[in-house]
Amino acid sequence: MKPLSLFWVLILLPCLSRGQYNGSTSYNPGIALIAQAGTAGFGLEIDKSLSQQLALRIGANKFTYKGTLTSENESDELQLGFNYTINLLSFNALLDFYPFKQTGFRLTAGAFYNLNQVTFLGKPTKDVRFNDVVFTIDQIGIVEGKADFPRIAPYAGIGWGHPFMRSRIKLMADVGFFYQQSPGITLVTTGMLTPSSDQGPVIENNLKPLKYYPLISIGLSYTIRFTRN
Repeated sequence: MKPLSLFWVLILLPCLSRGQYNGSTSYNPGIALIAQAGTAGFGLEIDKSLSQQLALRIGANKFTYKGTLTSENESDELQLGFNYTINLLSFNALLDFYPFKQTGFRLTAGAFYNLNQVTFLGKPTKDVRFNDVVFTIDQIGIVEGKADFPRIAPYAGIGWGHPFMRSRIKLMADVGFFYQQSPGITLVTTGMLTPSSDQGPVIENNLKPLKYYPLISIGLSYTIRFTRN
């Protein structure tokens, strides 16, 4: 489902469902365990009810992805091959506000402790010939780097799912973003690629769009109730 479509679903669900309960309430305070998956990785959360309209969530998210890519075309004299790793790791503390007492629609604000990191290692895919002189892969050198983000990232979003209303098991969905700012780039180069070591600021500027990181997740919650109706 596209993010925009999910956004409208989350907006319209409260309007469609408010009439289903005829003003009755089944609020059961307690603690909920949430397992979810999304753009922040696979996550686990603990949700604590504060009132019928307020709840506090803390959690952790993790995912690792490894890949390869090449720069330029195969016909170019110098072609670099890159191995990269995307490490998603974050911890969150979020406050949920349910403006409609009889529905699961919520407004969410809080912060992530952001340990997301991208590392990469690039080196030539072949020797390079220039004016009848052959430069080996080792002579050309390597470029190694990483991208780190500021640790504290404020979050704002909307969601659906109230773990403390009615059934113990609930579908949970979130759409929002956290402001992780632009990454800091560290580069290490060797050989003939050494002059490229000052390109960190250029890469940082190209990665500025990443400062608003979209968060879309879906999961299930199970509630451990303090009281029963």
